[in-house]
Amino acid sequence: MLPTWALAVLFAMAFLGVGLGVYAIATRNRASNRAAAAATNVDSPAAKPGAKVNALQKYIEVSGVRFSQDKQDKKVINVSFVLINHSDVDVDRLTGNVTVWGRTRNSEEDAVGTFAFMTSIPATASKELVLPFNTKLKFIELPDWQNITVDVQITGPVTY
Repeated sequence: MLPTWALAVLFAMAFLGVGLGVYAIATRNRASNRAAAAATNVDSPAAKPGAKVNALQKYIEVSGVRFSQDKQDKKVINVSFVLINHSDVDVDRLTGNVTVWGRTRNSEEDAVGTFAFMTSIPATASKELVLPFNTKLKFIELPDWQNITVDVQITGPVTY
């Protein structure tokens, strides 16, 4: 028979081992689920590396992104945002794809969804737009505005 103090140490080590094993399995499964969710949520050229960069890319900014439910159809999620043209050129038929990423506590990013825009915008001006948001998440699952970043890819007009 082992002394009481030896049994206490033995059981403490056993409980610690079981706890660490459960933690390791849980974090591994969560990371693989996030990677799978990011792969299934995003189908946008803005999220794909190696795409050709438009000359207007460095002059166009998307900011002030907010999500809202459509007033008539609660299943539809809209995104409102401000499009800013920092160039000295009026841009007619400006088109682009935007991928929205949600920041998490672990500094990993999860793709939330995408939207595409097409508009005309004067030089050094901004314009507010409201468009449908392409996501597989429910409205309540979307991150707050302060916990998102955007990746913008300008697709038109074609510049040479």
